[in-house]
Amino acid sequence: MNPNPRNLSDSSDKLDSLLKKVAVLEDIILLGNKVYTKKRAEKTPHVLLQGRVTTSKSEVSAGEKFVMEIELTNFGRSPVALDGIEEIIPCCGLEIMNAPEEYVVEDSYLSLNRRTLEPSKKEKFRFSVQALEKGTYIISPRIVHVEEEGGLKIGNFEPVTIEVKEILLPARMSTGYKALDNLLFGGLPLGHAVALTSASCDETKLLVDRFIEKGVRDGETTFAITMEVGRWEKLAEEYPNFNLFLCSTQAEATSKTAPNIFRVRGSENLTDINIPLVSTLRRLEAPNDKPRRICIEILSDILLQHKAVQTRRWLTGLKANLKLKGFTTLALINPYMHPAEEVQAVLDLFDGEIQVFEEDQQKYLRIKKMYDQDYIENELPLKKNTLSTTGIARRLKYRKY
Repeated sequence: MNPNPRNLSDSSDKLDSLLKKVAVLEDIILLGNKVYTKKRAEKTPHVLLQGRVTTSKSEVSAGEKFVMEIELTNFGRSPVALDGIEEIIPCCGLEIMNAPEEYVVEDSYLSLNRRTLEPSKKEKFRFSVQALEKGTYIISPRIVHVEEEGGLKIGNFEPVTIEVKEILLPARMSTGYKALDNLLFGGLPLGHAVALTSASCDETKLLVDRFIEKGVRDGETTFAITMEVGRWEKLAEEYPNFNLFLCSTQAEATSKTAPNIFRVRGSENLTDINIPLVSTLRRLEAPNDKPRRICIEILSDILLQHKAVQTRRWLTGLKANLKLKGFTTLALINPYMHPAEEVQAVLDLFDGEIQVFEEDQQKYLRIKKMYDQDYIENELPLKKNTLSTTGIARRLKYRKY
């Protein structure tokens, strides 16, 4: 049976009419008797925030600084309110030395105070970071921003790895503070006489405590000359390798008695100090492989009473005796108590100088000189909470969203 030409024509007209109607629909293209779907164009989301972290170095020495930069880009269609950047650095081992002036970093969180980042704009933050301890550290900050609904959202960065290596030179004596040892490539050079210049502060006392306790607990022959009664007597009673020389009018009244605790009535008479000190040095055997250390805390008091000429004469003789017996010396002096020329007259006798200073209400330490020795010329931030403990780890306060 042959198909009816009229029926065929009607069917063709109906199909053509149907296709034309469909063709007016969105995303449909009609070509002849064939229908094609247009590819939908992807819409840019309102909020599309991306971050990137870069560092000037991937490998540093302990005590060395490097630069870290955080870059934020808004690829979205709407402005973004930035709450802050959290976990800028790992919880320990690295220390931020300076943050952008208009912001504050607290517990590794940089608050951005809801700063607005417009579409297609970038924001960069640069930090100076100091490596404090050997290890492999992964820097993986997270950006916290405000969502359209008003809540907070967290975005991750691609992590960056920093390798911190430790350089230990031979013939070094640990100061008892790892971060300072790193600046000195292992500690004070053996046999050196080093001045610690600082105003009176808790941080300096804690540094001296660490120096003394490190030697005592490691079994080294350790001397301390101080005016502070009651500070180290218990340590001297417990460790016979620790010889304590108390130079104070109150020394006689102390209840502590031990063969390694010596009492001198103040620093007015240098001969009174020399008698027990030199006598104890003579009883020591010739220097061996075990290091010996001494801390002199009374240098400022001696300089006040005896001025530069007498102090230099006394210090020169003492240095010769200590060097002969293999001692490494740390002497504390407060430069703000004396005329500059007298301070310089005394400092000139030392092989090295470590300075504690304050800047923007923050204590720092730096090595000003260390004769014929390598060291890192960086400032080291001093904090009582890290100095009063054996490690440098710190706890972070995590925010809740």
